[in-house]
Amino acid sequence: MLRVYTCLSQEHDFRLVLVAVAICLFSTLTAFAVAGHMRRLRARPHPLWFAALAFVTGTGIWATHFIAMLAYQPHLPTAYAPGITALSILIAIAMTGIAWWAMLKVTPLAPAVTGLIMTAGIASMHFTGMAALQTEGHLRYDLALVAGSLLIGWLCAGIAMSTFRANDGRLRSAAIPAFVAAICAIHFGSMGAASITPDPNVTIPTGAIGGGMLAFMVATLVVAVLGIALAVTILEGKLARLATEEAERLKHFTESAMEGLAILDGDRVVDANQIFWKLSGHDPANPPHDLVIGTLLPIHRARAAPAADGGFIETELTDAAGNIVCVETATRLGPTGGGRELIVVRDITERKAAAAKIAHLASHDPLTGCANRLSMSEALEEALTRSSIHSPVAMLCIDLDRFKAINDLYGHPVGDAVLIEAAQRIRDCLADGETLARLGGDEFAIIQQPGDQPRMAGHLAEQIIASITNEFVVGELTLNLGVSVGIAFHPANATTGEDLHKKADLALYRAKADGKGVFRFFDDAMDKQLVLRHQMEAELRRALPAGQLSLHYQPLVSVKSGGVFGFEALLRWHHPSLGNVPPSVFIPMAEETGLIIPIGEWVLREACREAASWQQPLQIAVNLSPVQFSYGDIAATVETIVAETGIDPSRLDLEITEGLLINDAEKALEVLRRLKALGVQISMDDFGSGYSSLSYFRVFPFDKVKIDQSFVRDMAGNPQALAIIKAVIGLGKGLGISVLAEGVETHEQMTMLQQEGCEQMQGYVISRPAPIEQFERIVLDRNNVSGDAPKVLRIR
Repeated sequence: MLRVYTCLSQEHDFRLVLVAVAICLFSTLTAFAVAGHMRRLRARPHPLWFAALAFVTGTGIWATHFIAMLAYQPHLPTAYAPGITALSILIAIAMTGIAWWAMLKVTPLAPAVTGLIMTAGIASMHFTGMAALQTEGHLRYDLALVAGSLLIGWLCAGIAMSTFRANDGRLRSAAIPAFVAAICAIHFGSMGAASITPDPNVTIPTGAIGGGMLAFMVATLVVAVLGIALAVTILEGKLARLATEEAERLKHFTESAMEGLAILDGDRVVDANQIFWKLSGHDPANPPHDLVIGTLLPIHRARAAPAADGGFIETELTDAAGNIVCVETATRLGPTGGGRELIVVRDITERKAAAAKIAHLASHDPLTGCANRLSMSEALEEALTRSSIHSPVAMLCIDLDRFKAINDLYGHPVGDAVLIEAAQRIRDCLADGETLARLGGDEFAIIQQPGDQPRMAGHLAEQIIASITNEFVVGELTLNLGVSVGIAFHPANATTGEDLHKKADLALYRAKADGKGVFRFFDDAMDKQLVLRHQMEAELRRALPAGQLSLHYQPLVSVKSGGVFGFEALLRWHHPSLGNVPPSVFIPMAEETGLIIPIGEWVLREACREAASWQQPLQIAVNLSPVQFSYGDIAATVETIVAETGIDPSRLDLEITEGLLINDAEKALEVLRRLKALGVQISMDDFGSGYSSLSYFRVFPFDKVKIDQSFVRDMAGNPQALAIIKAVIGLGKGLGISVLAEGVETHEQMTMLQQEGCEQMQGYVISRPAPIEQFERIVLDRNNVSGDAPKVLRIR
């Protein structure tokens, strides 16, 4: 070491030594900056980056060496062989390039190995450069001192490479001086080990490079290194700005995300966006430090191993207040740098609530919250698996009495409120395990689990009837309803769920037929009635094509003239084996099955055809069913039949019931206006028997109103019935509408109607309905039309 110190202090220009060290420090700083940038690149660096790095490092070492050689003053003439000098710089660039490549590989070599390669490059360059020295003497080395300088250089280079690798390519204070120390130790240590023995016989070749030319070459390379350094500095500045902008952009992106994002260092949250802090119950402006992720997501680690492409999993988050939040989490590794974990947390509370609501709606009635048909079927099938003859399952079918009238009269909002309240009252009567379902409209069903039957079902039915009988209060309205209940049991009455439902329905029909407001158990007689009904429907379908249907006619009489001014066509069914089937039996059946459409069209065509053949232009009245207005185009049908038969439309009187206007007033009025435009007469039949409204006469100009026979039948002994008849007659006179009383059966009734000013009537006291042949003298002979008082027609 003393020899090295003597060499530096006595044989070197110390000013140039400091320049050499400064150039070494500057070039090393530039080289490590380039290497650090290459290390941070995500993609594999381009070969040009390796070339630039090797050039900066090699020329820096070479410039350090030759500036130090310019500082060397051996007191002998010196020069440098150009070829060897050029070779030395190539060796420096090549060897340091290999060392950096080994360090920057995907799987880098150990720092000791890369440091050794770097040391070999520095030493090779140094001794090649020393070999280029031309002087008047002989150059010798102290090998022990050379070995010591190389060992120190390797140690320093290894420290520099190790520090660089440990800090992921980022510049740290230890790497730069360690690498400078490695270069200086090898150069100045080797220079201290060198000695020159003068020899007059040795001369400097004429082609050698002098100190001035060497200084120029060094200056040129230093300028090149400075240029690269400037470019690297500009690049680093730009990258720093881009990194800052990227960080800000990423921060803005994460804050605008709909999910919570957090970066973990191990199990601790080191950064997170506002969504995450709010979700975890912390103030985003003052987030906690060193928050352990396990306190928020206790089972997250157990359920999701972090993976670069890991999917979302459902778990629970416990916030700062101890509340449980349903969340989805996913983890990612790597994109945040440093191998840290990024966790994504998504609040799915609303989504799960919506899914639960959808699942509930799929199995429940949205209005009342009762189970729907699907849920009822599933519950019934499950209950039947536990049913036995000793512990049967019961099914109760429930229908609200008078609900339809309330719904029609007060509207759907009131009807819905009644349904909701009724469902709740029924639900309050149920025991655990019993299922209430709404089947549609005002129909409900209950499935009673296996138990002590029929006691349990009968007791439940009594509770329901008592509960529904209590008044319903909807707004300012006080409403009274009733309820009918039909009950059937499995396995006593049925073997399947579908059959059980059918049997309970039959029991419900019996309860309604028995006066409503009661419950009935199914019995075999009901089943026989069902079979008989099905047979009757089948026979009715064959009645029209088989010619079993016919029309009877009942005279319509003018009270003032006493003459017959028309007939009402009435449908009759004569079955070969069943005999004469009453209209009250088969007409409702025809309406329920839809057979009323073809049958009603046949009645209308047959009545018009018959009336068109009369010599007298008498009226013909035909009843229309509300079903005919609901399906098909009744106005077009009437127009076609009038054209086919050639009847004067003014002679055709179409009778409708007020139920038609209650069900769908807007559609009914549209059809009635079309009929009126054809020139036919429109009468309201059975007025007063339902929820009659005077508004009907305001919205549609009826030609006639018929007083229902129930009022005529009671008028002699019931003052209220007589008062209603008087009111209707007065209404007709006030509106200029004809009034006809139907069902007049006694002379007393006929006399009272005359006294009250009733204009028209029909009934048994005048004539029973009969085939038109029995009225030929009326429809064919004009002289038989009376002129003064109504006459009783004697039909033989």
